Amino acid sequence: MPLELDISYSFQRLLEKSRTVSGRLISRQLTFIIDSFLRARFEKSSGILKKGEEVAVIALGGYGRMEMAPHSDVDILYLHNGVPDSKLAEIISSINTYLYDSGKEVGHTCRTIKESFRYLDDMSSFHAVLDSRFLTGSKELFKKYQEEFLAKLPAKFATRYNQTKEDQLSERFLREGRPILLSEPNLKTDLCGLRDIQYLYWTEKSRSPIRSLGGLAVLPVFQSGEVQALEEAYDFLIRVRTALHILTGRKHDRLDLNLQPEVAEYLGFGKKEDMQTIEKFMNTLYSHQKNIFFIVRVYLDSLLAAQKKGEAQNFDYEGIRFLKIGNTIFPPSEGNLFADPHTLYKDILLTFRMIQETGFEVSGGLLSEIRFASHFLDDDFRYSAEVNGGFIGILQNKKDRGKILKLMHECQVLGELLPEFGACTNFPLFSYHHEFTVDEHTLLILHELDRLDKVEFEDREILEVYGECEKTEILALAILLHDAGKVKEGDHSEYGAELAVSVGSRLGLSEEDTDLFRFLVEKHILMSELSSKRDISDKLLIRNFARTVSNPERLKLLYILTIIDTKSVGANVLTNWKKAILNVLYKNSIDFFKNKRTDSEDPHGEEERIALAKDLVAYLTEKEGQDPKISKTIASFAYSVIPESFLKTVSNRKILKYFKSITSLSQDANSVLLLDSEQDPAFVTVEVVSRNIPEILLDLCCSVSSEGLSLVGMQSYTFEEFQIHILQVTDSQGSGNISSEKLSRMEGKLRLMASGELQRDSIAFERTEWNPRKTIPESIINRSVRFSNEDITDTTIMEVRMPDMVGLVYRILRKVFDFGLKVSHLRVSTSADYAYDSFYLQTKDGEQVKDAELLKSLEDKILRIQPVERMTGELVF
Repeated sequence: MPLELDISYSFQRLLEKSRTVSGRLISRQLTFIIDSFLRARFEKSSGILKKGEEVAVIALGGYGRMEMAPHSDVDILYLHNGVPDSKLAEIISSINTYLYDSGKEVGHTCRTIKESFRYLDDMSSFHAVLDSRFLTGSKELFKKYQEEFLAKLPAKFATRYNQTKEDQLSERFLREGRPILLSEPNLKTDLCGLRDIQYLYWTEKSRSPIRSLGGLAVLPVFQSGEVQALEEAYDFLIRVRTALHILTGRKHDRLDLNLQPEVAEYLGFGKKEDMQTIEKFMNTLYSHQKNIFFIVRVYLDSLLAAQKKGEAQNFDYEGIRFLKIGNTIFPPSEGNLFADPHTLYKDILLTFRMIQETGFEVSGGLLSEIRFASHFLDDDFRYSAEVNGGFIGILQNKKDRGKILKLMHECQVLGELLPEFGACTNFPLFSYHHEFTVDEHTLLILHELDRLDKVEFEDREILEVYGECEKTEILALAILLHDAGKVKEGDHSEYGAELAVSVGSRLGLSEEDTDLFRFLVEKHILMSELSSKRDISDKLLIRNFARTVSNPERLKLLYILTIIDTKSVGANVLTNWKKAILNVLYKNSIDFFKNKRTDSEDPHGEEERIALAKDLVAYLTEKEGQDPKISKTIASFAYSVIPESFLKTVSNRKILKYFKSITSLSQDANSVLLLDSEQDPAFVTVEVVSRNIPEILLDLCCSVSSEGLSLVGMQSYTFEEFQIHILQVTDSQGSGNISSEKLSRMEGKLRLMASGELQRDSIAFERTEWNPRKTIPESIINRSVRFSNEDITDTTIMEVRMPDMVGLVYRILRKVFDFGLKVSHLRVSTSADYAYDSFYLQTKDGEQVKDAELLKSLEDKILRIQPVERMTGELVF
């Protein structure tokens, strides 16, 4: 094979040896390979040039910096001194075609030195020429390019672009509430990625003749070792990016969850099947990103100090001296801030108290000073009564306590004070549901707590509940530890509760406050679990939940924690639907506390049902103008509907509506179903009243999913030969913004299936805009099917946890019906990567399912469900 066609082979040979080699070394070697082939190609094609016709081939951008990844673009400038277009086209075509044929994407430009000045009004082009590197051709022309163009770049462009970069870095690194560590980071463009380091480098390169990242070490702003840490972080990011290119076979910069095991193994962290391999790899990445965060913060400080040099003044706080520039606090210009070991503990806590009370911004330099001092904190620090008292004081002050806790965490002080939380540092969750590490997720919740304190939270109803809460300092503590148990296998809530008791004792909390602390940590997912998996209109469930909570004050704190916890998991996780069902659970529970009755007053609920029937008669007669006899008939109908919860949970208005629908169906032998819908803020309620159509639930599931909609809840009721199905349906974003056209098509499909004119399987697995989801790595898949006969006397609750897939509810229902069981209630909750569905099962006789062998067989069938593939026209189950 000719030499010039061997570029991909040369890459392959090099990359086989690259797994444990420096990222920048591999990038440099990849660059050398392209350089050598490109020079050889230019030599073959440049023979057409006459004397005096000069062309210099110049590498730009990442290629110019010698930072090539396997599938990076190759950016080239063909600089010439007036060579005819035909000759330029021949040379450019020869080189570019060769690169294209070798699998490289090429970005090229062809200019004279004079023309180069015309293309500086784009920041990316400006940065690209800053990284100009001579490849081949006329060295004399390149020298002129350096002297007449690079050395004379107009200052207005450098000034404008440097200010743009400074503004962008400030927005990214100084904005409150912005998470640093993501579960699926883009190595190039996300916070603390390659682009942020490059922005810093380009800014300084436009001001001084530094030739590499290491050249930043000459800047007085950086202390010993900081630039080295930045170089190491940059090197690791490039290593990971190179691995991504190799494993995906394309240009790919996002470290997706499903790629993390492969990348971790490729880079030598262990076997991809071992969860510790991924944890070790991601923790290393996150540690480097944290270093980038602090170093860029320090750099931004230097820019601020230079701009406001004349405003610098000393600022004293309880005997500690700081430097204040504008509204930002820096370490003192002379002396070490935390030099006295006898006052170290007190000085650190006083510094954070000063920040909280004054509201000053904090410089990266001050954070670095505290970070350095944190290495001298020990057991005496965390067991100091003075320290713990000061810490509780910070939590009791409702001013910026979330912000202060975040600063304490960034400086590694919080982890020394609460090692239970410190263990969560950089801890990944490996879930599409969670966008952030455990500590980042926790800090986001604390940011929402600050917004509640400032009355800036967007939901006024949540603000009202929060305004009634007491002991919010215990809520802040519970936020810190609510997910701390995830670092250990098993039930993280139970383990977290154990930690809470230990921490409460160490902090000197009262017995009552420690118990509240423990309760909030242990039960922090309870409301979310019940609202998404249970019938929250069921009076027994509300009674049992209220008993667990024990009083309205605890309920309010738990409700607030649930809302801000869910919101901080990731974008669009706290959907309108989830807010709505949490609110219903909260209000039903508050009503229970207000109207609490003892079990002995009405043990079976008969008195309550009779009273409800009488209220229904009064409503129908007085509000709806019904004849008293008809009203009594309707009440008798409602009393007879199975299950008995119908009368308790369905509104009087809806009871009348369903009675009329059943009457209409009974009078028209040709009509099999009636469908109606009603728009709610968080969802659309779809009501289907039908004759006893076998497996109509399957038809409903198909009609909903085929329109790209989500079935999030369902209640089923029976009266004689008729069925009433009440569905809650949302769009793919978890809202109720569903067009009438979709609802109309859904109804049409339902009728066609009911009449046998449309086969379910033909639409059950249609791809929608929200499916299929990303493949979940096998190492983090956790499927489960659990049964409970404890909550409801005549019902078995089946909870299913599965990776989400097209038509999942439909396929589970098919398995259920294959065993001759009925489904009376359904709750569906999908969190990005997993479905958490609850099915209320009964035998055909309306009893609990107690056959252990049957339940085991059903579990096995459901656990074997795999994503559907179409093969030779048939569906595979």
